[in-house]
Amino acid sequence: MKIKSSVVLLLLILLYWLTRFIALDSFSLFLDEAGHLWWARDVWRLHPFGSTIDGRWLNVLWIAVFYPFNSTIWIARASVALVTTAGFACVLATTRHYFSLRATVIAGLLYIFMPLTFFFERLALADSISAPFVAAAIWMVSVKFSQAKTSREQLAWGALGGVMLTAAILSKISNLIFLCLPLLAAIFLFNWKEWRKGFTLASAMYVGCAITLAPLVMVIRFFTSSSLGLNLVTIKTGGTLAELPAQIFGASQTVLSFLSAYLPFPMWLIILIGIGVAVWRGGRVAWFNASVLAATMAVLIVQTRPAYLASRFLPVYAPMIVILVGGGLAAITIHWRRVWVIGGVALMIGSGVMFAWQGWIDPTQLPLEQSDRWHYITGWPNSYALRDVTTEFLNRDETAQIVALDLGSTQKMDGYLLGRTTKVTTRWYRGDFSLNGSWLIIEATSQMEELARLNLKVTEVKRYYRPGNTSPVILYRVDP
Repeated sequence: MKIKSSVVLLLLILLYWLTRFIALDSFSLFLDEAGHLWWARDVWRLHPFGSTIDGRWLNVLWIAVFYPFNSTIWIARASVALVTTAGFACVLATTRHYFSLRATVIAGLLYIFMPLTFFFERLALADSISAPFVAAAIWMVSVKFSQAKTSREQLAWGALGGVMLTAAILSKISNLIFLCLPLLAAIFLFNWKEWRKGFTLASAMYVGCAITLAPLVMVIRFFTSSSLGLNLVTIKTGGTLAELPAQIFGASQTVLSFLSAYLPFPMWLIILIGIGVAVWRGGRVAWFNASVLAATMAVLIVQTRPAYLASRFLPVYAPMIVILVGGGLAAITIHWRRVWVIGGVALMIGSGVMFAWQGWIDPTQLPLEQSDRWHYITGWPNSYALRDVTTEFLNRDETAQIVALDLGSTQKMDGYLLGRTTKVTTRWYRGDFSLNGSWLIIEATSQMEELARLNLKVTEVKRYYRPGNTSPVILYRVDP
């Protein structure tokens, strides 16, 4: 049985790799990814703290490990997939330990083909590597802590769980909400007679987090004036008491619209059934995962202004969701014939498989939520038209300088040029050099207004359109 379990787990991990690495760079570079690559290259220039102003750091350092100057998009996304694989393994291990092999297979397949994880884990975002650290913390405190044979081992695993919280926070500052995890673990993983174990676990986690997070924060503050993203958190959260009901209502609607898009029917219905059964019959580990999911999701909804909510905030909840669903569905299918179990799983992940297939063959047709479709496919934050511009210049094989009026445009073009040519270079124009004879890229309405203020003599050369023929990128030649 042990050999069978190991083989099944290995096959699930191989399937996970397959789904994440196929056509990994087919989707255009997103603005945030381009910024992470920019900061990762700055690490090699001995400026490692630039990204901390946005509350992101660990993901940038991780990308920098892989020398992001060649094939940068694929390398960045593949580096993320390596971390998410570890998180996926932690999810499988936790589900296997507390439930069954059937529950593990259900949880694994759901995680692999859930559009929420499939889409975002194939992008080099800070949110993408947050979930693995949360999953690792859950595995350490709920599995390894309980398996520890001595108090020293318990302290070690508790402290390591705290280190995982540090990693999550340094990946993205908004993960501070997971500081509730040690307290919830102490409450739900132990009965009242085991309060000493709960106290030991929570204390070890908080100490492990504090002794790793505090020195790093002091180092960052010593070398920079960075707020570590707390300024952004202040802007995106809060509100007066009078505004709170409308804010909660608006944020709830936004989150539900994201979930309905990335958990398409009947997946969301089966997930709700699985979570309900797990909470009802799954025991303490189910209550623990449900409490973490509910508490952190509640903070997200109550505290975040709806205008600042983004779907990429949600993949961090995937580990708790699939552990609960795996345990719950395994419990209600325990007496089902194998053919019915297979049919039920196929029904659950069928829409996700179709989503993944579309993501491999033509990601521009993915059924994303409306605002996400603008961000990732049709609007200026993506790189679809810019990718066409860089491809055309690469095919010319001529020396050229492409100038942009926006740093983001420069960062996105660098993602397609660095490591492929030395003839074509990009530059961000800040009024510090002459534009005569340069190629100039304009990709947003605000940049058109800035171009008018510069009062340059330019000739429009070509327009490049994003999918759906919207939001054109315009190439100009600046005349002497």
